[in-house]
Amino acid sequence: MVEIDVNKVKMAGDYIRYLAIECIERSQSGHPGLPLGCADLGAVLYRYMLRYNPEDGHWLNRDRFILSAGHGSMFLYGLVHSAGYKLGLEDLSAFRQYKSRTPGHPEHEPEIGIETTTGPLGQGFANAVGVAIEGKMMAARFNRDGFPLFDYNVYTIMGDGCTMEGVAYEAASVAGHLGLDNLIAIYDSNDITIDGNTSITLSEDVAKRYEAMGWQVARCDKASDLQDFYSKMKQLVQAKGKPKLLVVRTTIGEGLDKMKGSHKIHGSPAGLDEIVYFLQHSTMRPVAELAYGAEVVDDPARLKDAEAKRIAAKEPPFAHPDATMFVREAWQWNGEIYTKWKKMLEEYKGKFPADYERLMKLTSSAVPASLKEKLLAYKESKPDATRNISGNVLALCCEEMPQIVGGSADLVGSTKATVKGSQYINRDDFRGRNIAFGIREHGMGSIGNGLALNGVLMPFTSTFFTFLDYMKPAVRLAALMKIKHLFVFTHDSIYVGEDGPTHQPIEHLNSLRLVPDLVTFRPANDFETAFAYLYFLECKGPVVILGSRQNMPASAYEVTADRAGLYAEFKKGGYVAWSNGDAPDVILAGTGSEAGLAIDAAKKLAAEGKKVRAVSISSLELLEANQDQKKKLLGDGKTPLVMVEAASHRGMSAFYGSNVTLIDIREFGLSAPAEKVAEHFGFTADKVASRVKVALK
Repeated sequence: MVEIDVNKVKMAGDYIRYLAIECIERSQSGHPGLPLGCADLGAVLYRYMLRYNPEDGHWLNRDRFILSAGHGSMFLYGLVHSAGYKLGLEDLSAFRQYKSRTPGHPEHEPEIGIETTTGPLGQGFANAVGVAIEGKMMAARFNRDGFPLFDYNVYTIMGDGCTMEGVAYEAASVAGHLGLDNLIAIYDSNDITIDGNTSITLSEDVAKRYEAMGWQVARCDKASDLQDFYSKMKQLVQAKGKPKLLVVRTTIGEGLDKMKGSHKIHGSPAGLDEIVYFLQHSTMRPVAELAYGAEVVDDPARLKDAEAKRIAAKEPPFAHPDATMFVREAWQWNGEIYTKWKKMLEEYKGKFPADYERLMKLTSSAVPASLKEKLLAYKESKPDATRNISGNVLALCCEEMPQIVGGSADLVGSTKATVKGSQYINRDDFRGRNIAFGIREHGMGSIGNGLALNGVLMPFTSTFFTFLDYMKPAVRLAALMKIKHLFVFTHDSIYVGEDGPTHQPIEHLNSLRLVPDLVTFRPANDFETAFAYLYFLECKGPVVILGSRQNMPASAYEVTADRAGLYAEFKKGGYVAWSNGDAPDVILAGTGSEAGLAIDAAKKLAAEGKKVRAVSISSLELLEANQDQKKKLLGDGKTPLVMVEAASHRGMSAFYGSNVTLIDIREFGLSAPAEKVAEHFGFTADKVASRVKVALK
């Protein structure tokens, strides 16, 4: 086994510790415990193990490092700075400050070595599982004898908190089932959480739990034994057939005096006294002496005063060329690997031109013109449930866009979200495009985010809309990162019927509308469903498409218009679905199944001599962003407007104008046949028409 330079690793680790405690002190906010405890481990990874190129953060075959315990962000910032990414000391000194590149928790920016946004514990670990799956899928599609284009490893550091979160268990179970031997997790086991020692809440043997899930597990009893850590990491990396977990016994607050080993250092600045102690008793002492003089460093009071003045003056942290140059020596071999990979790709292009062309197509997000034409012209032979239509449209997209992969939480038969004609991936064969996530909605959403991070694959994940409760963290983080992840939820309203209130997600629709940078579609018919998919393919962020269990009203399928023009209206938030006059007496607006209901009610009112406009709102978020379109469709705020939607608008109606009448759901659903539930809540054409007449009085 190759020996590592333990002394230099400790020097590099101490520099990362220094950067963490000083920058956190500057901001008076942050979590120094993990950076202090894991600094040496990170130095080993970036100096001896990871393949990366700071000049090409999007290198397709780079090793990925994900800090799942994202509260320890200064650990990652110190590492990528030391490794040579374009994150300077000024950036680090602005930790947690306004518009800095070093926010409190890492945010997705591969250019500077930040692979994903982490913070909610366990999410990064689940993302790492998705990234590892992508690596296996890419290798199965494109690797050829002598041409291992994709053989990268995924490393993640998780803490006690990540280990306790259910999402980590779900994702780990998937990883073990699939035998993801390109995934290596390091468990920072320091027995400390915010409230104290983990003994107050955790007593299981985590290692045995992972072994039971099919992981290969090793233990490193002392984080300070860096040769042991490195040797076991190398052994795990080389092992085949299973994902790997290395349980490392660390000490939170390593290097400090009184706060070492205490839960108090988890999420609070160490303070100047501890910084002084660290500078005096670590390998940072010569750096401090060079800056302040040995006589100052010898005197705790003078050193404390000097540090306080430097921090108050907002001078950047000390540079440590010896420490950073040591870590950046990794480029001596990483540069060679990168150059060989680029050369191999060129040779691959000549030897396997068809495969190379497929790879280039995969890495392009452009929508084929032929597919766009098909989606614009899409038409079903008869009215149907939009969950069925969604399955058909997805199949159409998958035929022309091999980037699309994904699966459902054990509900393919109901959500119809599958890549037709393709197999499920399994531990022996990753050529398929379908992923069986099992009944693991929480893990599925976060694994899907991992699949989307690289910007190559376009994942979809699917389940019943009521189970958004389990997936909301992943949906929110997908929006925060603006990654292309399609969430397909079906059984979207009270029309679920007999399953009753537990499966009737009346409150979820408007909760999605509150998420920034997320677009939610509730299609009313065949072409709206196709348009929603086209929008997802063309946009740069996540999209939700909601599908109905029941057939949609036939009237919604009778809309005729120039499809390209209709799509342009759709992208602005909605369109006029039916009208019998330019100056309506009343406007009816709805989404999904209620768009057709609005049309039916409008026709009843028209038969009684009323001028009525029926509007299908494709996306309230898009309509809100296009005020001219909103005024065009919904009027000037004076014309009576009746909004029909089988969802809760609780609290939102307080802000609707006096001209607005809302027909929505004010209580949890009801267990009965769908038509009985709809009648009970007033969602029939006759009852809607009656409510409109009241509004017109």
